[in-house]
Amino acid sequence: MSSMMKRFTLVSAVLFALAVFSIFVNPEKSLALSWEQVGTSGLGGGAANQTVYKLVDFNDKLYASIGNGVTGVKIFSSTDGVTWTQVNTDGFGTATNVDAPMAVYDSALYVATMSQGLLPGELTQLWKTTNGTSWTQVGTDGFGDAFNIGVVAMSEFNGNLYLGTLNAVTGAEVFQLDSADVLTQVNSDGFGDGNNLDVWSLGEYSGALYAGTEDQINGAQLWKTTNGTSWSKVMDGGFGDVNNIRITTLFNFGGDLYAGTLNGATGTEVWRTTISDSTWEQVNTDGFGNAGTYWAGDQAAIVNGTIYLGTRNNAVDEGAKLFTSTNGSAWTQEGADGFGDPGNNFAMYAVTFNGRIFLGISSMTGAEIWRTGTIGTLSIPTTSLADGTVNSTYSATVGLENGTSPFTYSLIGSLPDGLSLNYSTGEISGTPTKDGTFTFTISVLDAGAPQQMASREFSIKINALATATPTPEVLPETGGNLYLNWANHLI
Repeated sequence: MSSMMKRFTLVSAVLFALAVFSIFVNPEKSLALSWEQVGTSGLGGGAANQTVYKLVDFNDKLYASIGNGVTGVKIFSSTDGVTWTQVNTDGFGTATNVDAPMAVYDSALYVATMSQGLLPGELTQLWKTTNGTSWTQVGTDGFGDAFNIGVVAMSEFNGNLYLGTLNAVTGAEVFQLDSADVLTQVNSDGFGDGNNLDVWSLGEYSGALYAGTEDQINGAQLWKTTNGTSWSKVMDGGFGDVNNIRITTLFNFGGDLYAGTLNGATGTEVWRTTISDSTWEQVNTDGFGNAGTYWAGDQAAIVNGTIYLGTRNNAVDEGAKLFTSTNGSAWTQEGADGFGDPGNNFAMYAVTFNGRIFLGISSMTGAEIWRTGTIGTLSIPTTSLADGTVNSTYSATVGLENGTSPFTYSLIGSLPDGLSLNYSTGEISGTPTKDGTFTFTISVLDAGAPQQMASREFSIKINALATATPTPEVLPETGGNLYLNWANHLI
């Protein structure tokens, strides 16, 4: 068999893994949250609409990328997460465009297709919409490379959008898309190693963009760049286990970077590092205690200080699970395996929208969307700030409810002269130097995934320095005259 045919055999194996189905049981496990399925299975398209590839929030609507191996990927939108409408033509006019990741960038929604890649000419495509319904192709098929059959990962970094491709012939490629929709390759093929078939995950952390690869022979690699073009290797060999063939997810939590793997031998592993990224520690047991749980989902939701991480499991008597953690190392299963649907559901991805957590579940009987009841969203409960006085020390704090730390505050408008905002704590402090009423807006952004923002308008009144009224002192009468000591003046 030629080397090219071997490569396409590996591609077929990768794509086949996307279509492996699992059974989910254990209905005796109670749900800590209240969940309900919204919409019909397959969102009205039946069993062929099998995979939920990505969920994103764009222009106050929830969008779902639904994989379909028969007529091509379908993009649905919803204003409430309950009623769904398809907003593209199947496969964007090409039936072999079976899946697609999505990302919001520069006020537009971008969808990059993944082709079956079994026949020549089946290449990735990039599509864009600014209104959610009208689509324009960006760039050429395959981005100029006849072996780029798919884009797997997308992430914004330093004002550009980055896309990682699946290329089983010359190795994965990373492209930079700028605001003019110009695509530029910014890595060497496979980062110099043709065994890096794809860039499965991209994520920003501590001023750098990280790219996780798939290497089915030597184990996954992790690369990073601080300028978007020059790359350095952070980790190879699958964290010391060549069975960790793919880094499926990258996310930030509590100031640390997390990486989840695909491991078909002993189960998925989750690793954590600090800013130095030179030392890593595994923060779960292999497969969360079950070797059949082999894949950590690529879309973790982080809500109110809790990670929601979906997994995949191909065991016929078990199934994929949703795990939560508040510290990144102690994990609890949320709900029943596969949400109690035996023989159908096989993967889970989570996102927040309209004050709820939404979960995309891939299923043999048609993709499912589930949601929680209303959860506490980031808000500013402080409604007013105390008055101050010129030349007197002032301090007031804009409080928060819910959300995920660390928080970043910002200011629109001007504070009273002499006061400043602490952008980490929300404290307004200093010594005002000018009287008057000052109106401004405080916004706060949390560290959740996706991030939440809250804003509120405030006014601070600074009073003028009080002027004391002296009390006259009556002096003894002398020589028939009455003297009053009032600021040393005779009256």
